[in-house]
Amino acid sequence: MEILLSQLGDAVIKRWRALTAMLYFGLRLLRVTFNPRTYDSATRWIIVKQVYFTAVQALPIFLAYSLIISALLIQIMVSVARDLGLSDYVPSLIVGFLLTQLLPLLSALFIALRSGAAINTEIALMHVNNELAAFEHAQIDPMRYEFMPRVIGGVVSMLALTSLAIIGALIIAFLGIYGWQWANWSSYTHSMALLLPIPLVLGVIIKTALFGLAVTLIPLKTGLEIPKRLFLVPVAVLKGMMRVFFAIFLIEVASLAFNYI
Repeated sequence: MEILLSQLGDAVIKRWRALTAMLYFGLRLLRVTFNPRTYDSATRWIIVKQVYFTAVQALPIFLAYSLIISALLIQIMVSVARDLGLSDYVPSLIVGFLLTQLLPLLSALFIALRSGAAINTEIALMHVNNELAAFEHAQIDPMRYEFMPRVIGGVVSMLALTSLAIIGALIIAFLGIYGWQWANWSSYTHSMALLLPIPLVLGVIIKTALFGLAVTLIPLKTGLEIPKRLFLVPVAVLKGMMRVFFAIFLIEVASLAFNYI
């Protein structure tokens, strides 16, 4: 029993230290992010490249992925609601489930799998190969030119892709409910505006931004934690992605609890 308690205590202390180190790293990153002197021409160019690699290159695949899922789910909702005589509740269901919950979550998973793992691998390799130390020796701040642009690019990409997915879902929802009867467009937009008040929209934006932070900040910090051994890079990537998925899960659960409890 004492051994079990000792192991449990060690595990809790280890997790607590990892969490505090992550928060300290995040605070340092925020300080750099909100410093106006950070954004010189080189930093702005790096941020633009990160947005291009994370969002623009993946846009066709992401749009196909999100639109197909949205179309299938909306068609299921509309068909089941009509069979049960509950067609009036379809817009509320689409907003409450698809737009505010599922699409931001799918966007986070997409960026995590496509870019989060890549960031983790790249930073881990740079750490192992002493490239980050070389930057510091050359008086180039890695926080400013390597870490911060990746986080900013991830958050901006997350917000942009989620917004496009929601807009596409709104159009598909109109077609699923009304077909090609565009005379109903004004009444549809009015009903959707009532179902999407400003506090709800702000909540979705905040949750989406937190997803963007999770899928970039956690891989960055995890890649810096490993010993400088090349064979440990895959272990760091696996560890980082497990942390990312756990953080996404916590953010989603907290969002559901805040909205419905």
